[in-house]
Amino acid sequence: MQLLALLASITFLFSACSSAPEIKKEGIPDWVNRPETLYPQTRFLSAVGGGRNREEAIQDAKRQLAESFVVKVQSQSKITAQSSLNQNTQGMVSGDSNQNMAKEVTFETSTHLRGAEVKEVASVGNITYALIALDKLSARSGLLMEANRIQSSLNLELDSLEERFSNTSFNKAKELYGSLETLHSEAAVLGMSALFETSPSRTRLDRIENGMRGRNAKKAFVVEVKPGDAGFAKDLESCINDRGGQVYEAGKGEGSVNRIEISITERPQHMATEGWTKIRFDLSASIIESSGRKFQAKVSETETARSRAAVFEAVSDKLAKSLCDQVFNRIGEMTP
Repeated sequence: MQLLALLASITFLFSACSSAPEIKKEGIPDWVNRPETLYPQTRFLSAVGGGRNREEAIQDAKRQLAESFVVKVQSQSKITAQSSLNQNTQGMVSGDSNQNMAKEVTFETSTHLRGAEVKEVASVGNITYALIALDKLSARSGLLMEANRIQSSLNLELDSLEERFSNTSFNKAKELYGSLETLHSEAAVLGMSALFETSPSRTRLDRIENGMRGRNAKKAFVVEVKPGDAGFAKDLESCINDRGGQVYEAGKGEGSVNRIEISITERPQHMATEGWTKIRFDLSASIIESSGRKFQAKVSETETARSRAAVFEAVSDKLAKSLCDQVFNRIGEMTP
């Protein structure tokens, strides 16, 4: 469940504690190649980084630990047949791609490696090494607090959906469930997956989704984009189908067919960075029910990428989902 996207995520930075060891000038210590000798894998997650100075070594160790943790979580997600990590819960290295990747590391998840500490630092010749370790037990309370917070919010959304369905609330519930799944996989990596369950929420969400599909099963549409990209029409049609609706070619619809007429305007934006393209796409749509009733919808998205094609690829799915939300939020007012 993208996975996309969390919803009010809090950014936590690693912090080197004030009692971090002084740099030792000596031969390469054993922990550089075998950190588990000092911090056993049964109790700790650890990583070693190197750089020209203490700061670079610590930042490289942060990156190494983050990447290792994300890979473990992704692997655990596959093993448990759960959804993969959402984009906004992965380790992210800031700065341009041609900059030193060890410069700054930021994590966009509320429990991601909280409590990791700089344990060892040593300077050997022109290279400085740093070891960062996370005590798995120290992450227990933070992870549980975050899981309880998300579960509470998810329960409220599910309760609301069971009383009265809305696409906005449904999308919010899916995002919250995706976040809860990710935390469960993180808990598995830290050896504490038994601390909370996700299956009851999954069952409720599935039941609500099946009900939504049943309500939309008789809704039929013809989609026409003028002018526009065929790719966007396909994204919108896919979204409609995912929600239980039917999409027909013009003239081939059965029964009551609703028509969606779309126009897309591109508005290039000024970019000071050479080689990058920034475009705002404004989408206007007329949704015409078979009886002739009509309503308007507007959606806008702005993205930056290396090319126009890459920008449109990035916004197309977002535009489709936003329009889909508006259509199905109003579709209940339209005759089947």
